[in-house]
Amino acid sequence: MTLAPKHDVTNVPVDDRNKTATFQLSYLWQHLSLQSQFLTVASLILGLSMAILGEWVSLQIAASQLQSRADSGALYMEGFLARHVQSGDLGPTVTPEGIEELDELLINPDLARRIESLRIWRRDGLILYSTDKALIGKTFPSPSVEAAFMGKVSAQLETGHDDEGHQAQAQDRPLIEIYAPIYREGTRETLAVGEVYEDAREFIERRNDVQRRTWYIVAATTLAILAALYAIVRRADSIIAAQRDRLKAQLADAQALAQQNRDLRELANKARLEASKSNESLLNRIGSDLHDGPMQLLALLILRLGQSATKDVPQNLTPSSVATECLTQLRDLSTGLIMPQIEELSLEDALRLAVDRHQFTTGTWVSASYTRLPLTVASSLKICLYRIVQEGLNNAFRHGNGVDQHIDAIADDRSITITVSDGGPGLPLNQTSQDRLPLGLLGIHNRVQAFRGTLKVRRRDSQGTELVVTVPLNGNSD
Repeated sequence: MTLAPKHDVTNVPVDDRNKTATFQLSYLWQHLSLQSQFLTVASLILGLSMAILGEWVSLQIAASQLQSRADSGALYMEGFLARHVQSGDLGPTVTPEGIEELDELLINPDLARRIESLRIWRRDGLILYSTDKALIGKTFPSPSVEAAFMGKVSAQLETGHDDEGHQAQAQDRPLIEIYAPIYREGTRETLAVGEVYEDAREFIERRNDVQRRTWYIVAATTLAILAALYAIVRRADSIIAAQRDRLKAQLADAQALAQQNRDLRELANKARLEASKSNESLLNRIGSDLHDGPMQLLALLILRLGQSATKDVPQNLTPSSVATECLTQLRDLSTGLIMPQIEELSLEDALRLAVDRHQFTTGTWVSASYTRLPLTVASSLKICLYRIVQEGLNNAFRHGNGVDQHIDAIADDRSITITVSDGGPGLPLNQTSQDRLPLGLLGIHNRVQAFRGTLKVRRRDSQGTELVVTVPLNGNSD
């Protein structure tokens, strides 16, 4: 059996490994919660800031301790070295007695353990005194000596001696090199410069101890701030969560109310459509009852009266003629009430049927135009528009003398508009569509209102009346 070779990560190019690591970090970051992301960023920023602050404080403490040590060294040299330096014609000097006294002073065990070496410099870099006797009388350039002659006390940490060609050795101990001016007695005139090398081990231990304590304080402060920040974030998160829950509850209530409103609106639409259907059913039943009841009786009456008619009565006033006229009117009434079978017709065909029946009944001409009418609409809407055209043309024939009758039916994505116009005398100038409507127009208004539509009756600019009905398609189409 052959084993599949293991994937060697070391063979993957560095760029691809970097891209993979970046993708993994990005994936992990995106799947952290907002609280975790905030705490992570805040911890990094706070940690970096406190680290910089701690380092700066630590350096300041070390520099302050070193300067304090330099000031104490300067006081020591002022007290013990000044009286051994005398002013001469060729400049400051140290007498042999002074050299001997300084040597005896440095033999003291406590002082010898603390001081590694001691030197006294002249301004031109000449060494007037040194614990290393080989250096006395030699001249070495030193910027620190120049600065001390300007009145500046300076100190620095070194490992062994770093001047006069001395190379630091592994066994060399740390030293503090201090330069301090030596003033002429009773004045602030710099006579010479003292240089002392002190053992720095105790100083370094104290400095390190203070720095450690400083870092402990910085770390404790950082942790305290992080803990307080975490508590604040947790508290804010709980408040936000509570507010989010309240908003969700309010949203759920609003959605439930909106759903209830939609249900009520749907029920209202269904009730409206059912009312329209019930109204048409009632009209059909009335028409059928008129046709099958009174009209049949009147027909029988006409047959009987026709057999017994006398020649003494005028032809138009005979019972037979009166009954015939009554029958004709009842037939017309029942014909208008009974709804033709338009379920299988399109909206345009239904409107054409209304126009054709009007032309056949009245013997007048109606021009019509149909633009972008939908193929399918709700049956109740189709009946409503049929009745509107029927009633509008009846009004045009009755009040406009059937002159210039026109139907304009047009639809767009939102609504259907039916305009019925004529060239009759038109509305009186002081009457508007807001006045009290006649019975026929009131029926149209009620039908249109059931479908959330609008009705306008207005006087045409030239002559005649114009009836405009607009019905929205939303909720009224199949």
